[in-house]
Amino acid sequence: MTGRQWIASEAWATSPVFRKPRFLSFLGGTLGIAIRRGEIGGLHDFLLRVRPNNDQRNNIVRIFWENLFGCSFETGGKVTEGEQVKKVCTGQEDLCTTNSPYTDVSGLRASYNVYKAVYALAHALHDLMQCEKGRGPLIGNSCADKTNLKPWQLVHYLQKVNFTTGFGDHV
Repeated sequence: MTGRQWIASEAWATSPVFRKPRFLSFLGGTLGIAIRRGEIGGLHDFLLRVRPNNDQRNNIVRIFWENLFGCSFETGGKVTEGEQVKKVCTGQEDLCTTNSPYTDVSGLRASYNVYKAVYALAHALHDLMQCEKGRGPLIGNSCADKTNLKPWQLVHYLQKVNFTTGFGDHV
């Protein structure tokens, strides 16, 4: 196909399905639009420290653990699925030895933007809480009423947020 310039969404511009030689003749040179990925400092190490025995009440971690490692926390490990007996989970299985999307933090796109949004909100709330009466940014040098905060007041502070992430992005 000639005379065409493909512009692709992130979903198919980054898909390995379309990087095959048979598609190269008409998809080669496609412009892919994607959200920038970023790194959330400390996230990988945090995820590797998650253990089901860190919080016995957190059933989600236990279920995740059993599925990831193909084991069971049930007494004696005699839980069967059909004919298969599962091994006993110890809670000390090594997350570093698994090939799992859970510990792969290299391609965070939406999560990185949520991370930046949460930090922006935290910075805005911090600035709002630090406001000194008579020296505020609102009408008449006033501060927002911290006990009766209006959405527009928080938006004002959000618009003034200014920080740089550990990945070097200016927000």
